Amino acid sequence: MDQLCRDGLTCPSVWAHDDDPDHVVIVGHPVEAGTVPTANDEIAVRVKRQVLADAQIE
Repeated sequence: MDQLCRDGLTCPSVWAHDDDPDHVVIVGHPVEAGTVPTANDEIAVRVKRQVLADAQIE
């Protein structure tokens, strides 16, 4: 995992787009399969709580 996000800018992060207000994209480190429940077409990432707080996501 140390190879991910080495620039310190790309993740963890939360992205949103005005054209799709119902969704956000969270960029972070992958979580080991089975750690949290997901559907077949979903993935899980670990993101610091402060990232969501800074993004003011409700």
